[in-house]
Amino acid sequence: MRDARAKGRRGEDYRRGGGQAERLKPTNSLVFGLEPIRELIAAAADAVRTLRIRKGDDERFRHEIQLVRQAGGNVLSISETELEGLAGRGSRHQGIIAEVREYQYADLDDLVKHAPDPLILVDGVTDPRNLGALLRSAEGAGVKAVILARDRTTGVTPAAIKSSAGAWIHLKIARCGNVARTLEMLKDEGYWIAALAPSGNVSIYELDTTRKLAIVVGSEGEGVRPIVRKAADYLVSIPMRGQVDSLNVSVAAAVALFEITRRRGSSPLC
Repeated sequence: MRDARAKGRRGEDYRRGGGQAERLKPTNSLVFGLEPIRELIAAAADAVRTLRIRKGDDERFRHEIQLVRQAGGNVLSISETELEGLAGRGSRHQGIIAEVREYQYADLDDLVKHAPDPLILVDGVTDPRNLGALLRSAEGAGVKAVILARDRTTGVTPAAIKSSAGAWIHLKIARCGNVARTLEMLKDEGYWIAALAPSGNVSIYELDTTRKLAIVVGSEGEGVRPIVRKAADYLVSIPMRGQVDSLNVSVAAAVALFEITRRRGSSPLC
């Protein structure tokens, strides 16, 4: 993720004044808040293109400044007003905002070649916070790889990074174009396709977890698409005991993944 075209001498990266910040408008490339930024920098300091801190907080953020500069990023000291303009009035920026570089996705063929089991294919999750929560659950359950449907799913944005609580850096994440074709490719590689669906005829507690699994999750509202249902070897449901008939997509993925982990016992996930 490192930008090889670093500008100027390293000693000039940390500049007073807000000339550049004044022209920067709030965008989806910004992460703000002390803990999310600390997690981001600790995991991948070279993901930060520019770190903006509140004037007078140099010593407070000395460690973060040092790591970003060492990784080739810029550091700017700007006013509280400029920080609020970037984060949005009322947002808890805590005196620090990071502008991140575009996420570099893994190659799909290379990801599949390493045969992670289980892997997750996300087809239709448009809320980056839901995606971030899903990535956090997946990494917590020991999953190593995630595939995102390019045209129907949000990407690894700053909002997703923040919601993932640092999990994103520990995952290989690739994008696919044609989901139906990708599912067929996964089958050719020995995967059994298990699509999560409230109306599924196989309970997550009865799923054969000894097989090499690709777990597919659909959109927050519509669930998995007909083309996914048609390609799936299993339509997997999570039995509900209350009055609601389904779970949030990230919660459903967490339940399924941790059940797979439990059923497989002490064997580490690939």
